[in-house]
Amino acid sequence: MKNKSAALCWNPQEPMNFVVGNENGNCYTFDMRKPEQAKMIHKDHVSAVLDIDFAPTGREFVSSSFDKTIRIFPINNGRSREIYHTKRM
Repeated sequence: MKNKSAALCWNPQEPMNFVVGNENGNCYTFDMRKPEQAKMIHKDHVSAVLDIDFAPTGREFVSSSFDKTIRIFPINNGRSREIYHTKRM
């Protein structure tokens, strides 16, 4: 990866998969067995990703960003299914 990564979270149901949050605003899903290329690129944030955490089912994850948003991503889709934003964040 060319940019710095600030967050990493392992999938609780598929321990060989993990998601990395990058300062370019994207989240990258990797398979630990093939780390040279991302399985999926999750786009929608417009600023650096600060944190990531998985749902207990392992089918979705949430990411927070410096753009003052929280997004919920399905693990198998590159776009977020829901967004939360407010001035307080």
